[in-house]
Amino acid sequence: MKQIIFYAPLGRGIPVEKIGGAEAGCLKTKKIYETSGIEVIPLDKPTTSKGKISFLIGMLILPIKLIYLLNKYPCAVLHIVGFYTKIVGYEWLLMQIGRLTRHKVIYELRNGSMVRTYEDGSEIYRKILKELLLKPDVVLCQGLEYVDFIKKQWGVERSYYPNYIMDAFNRKNNLERPYPLQLIYFGRVTKSKNVDVTIKILSLVRKANIDAKLAIIGGYNKQYKSVLDEIVKDENLSDCVTFYGRKPFDFISEKLGHSHYFIFPSEEKQEGHSNSLTEAMGLGVVPIVSDAGFNASICGVSELVMNSINANTFANKIIDIEKKNLWRHYSEIVYRRVQENYTQNIVSKNLISYIEPLFNS
Repeated sequence: MKQIIFYAPLGRGIPVEKIGGAEAGCLKTKKIYETSGIEVIPLDKPTTSKGKISFLIGMLILPIKLIYLLNKYPCAVLHIVGFYTKIVGYEWLLMQIGRLTRHKVIYELRNGSMVRTYEDGSEIYRKILKELLLKPDVVLCQGLEYVDFIKKQWGVERSYYPNYIMDAFNRKNNLERPYPLQLIYFGRVTKSKNVDVTIKILSLVRKANIDAKLAIIGGYNKQYKSVLDEIVKDENLSDCVTFYGRKPFDFISEKLGHSHYFIFPSEEKQEGHSNSLTEAMGLGVVPIVSDAGFNASICGVSELVMNSINANTFANKIIDIEKKNLWRHYSEIVYRRVQENYTQNIVSKNLISYIEPLFNS
């Protein structure tokens, strides 16, 4: 039987408000493997959710667990989901263990800061990261930017493996959405995602005499929620902003089917390929996004990507689209982009085609 030892963050033991795109994306990968008849042996990435001591113990024990699993499954492929910043040396160690035990190795680049961290890193850091990008049998790049960077830097072709929407949630694009204008944000409700700015965007849109409401879906901590509540109160938006907390995706997809704009002014330093962005576009919701992570290449429409985190800039874009009656135009573009590039059927076939040769060599 084909087997993969999967080192990844899979969400176990993580507080609800801290579970994000990394965990969701890795669970999707696990599902692709299992659906394709590959046995997945999970090796959970340690987390800090239970404290630093527990995290350090987990990091020390994990290489021993890996050696045990590699010996137990001598024909398994090792898949390392990489975050490369502070733990680049640790991921290099895991790769070396896999190679020294004669296992095929997949290294998957997640998050959107690899080019910056490579260029800003020390000589030693760059050397270690270079080995992670060149020595594994397969390197999966979450962003096209990484594929282009590696080819330009070292002349090596690597594989594009973006996030995607599940086929089960594929819907026909509804272009007849009722008003008032519905703005939506869903994902982790944190300061780095600038959800406070999203509320201010709503206020500015309403001040332009456009009747609009905002839905905020996602886990949050009490401290940041109190900040958001204060902004809602100050802007007199109590009847226009609804916090739903964390919800399953069938609930989210229902909301997306009636929403007009997905607001995403993220400044998350490790922003990669946002699941929320792809899912919103996949249901015809027009994204107005920052240039963090891979937002620009995923969106594919430069006029929907804002180069500064400024509520006026985001609000003015929405106002301009509404005045020119262009919402349907952009909705059709982003919906079609997902259908042609970011569906489960397309991406899963590509992934299996990348790794299938590893089992035959």
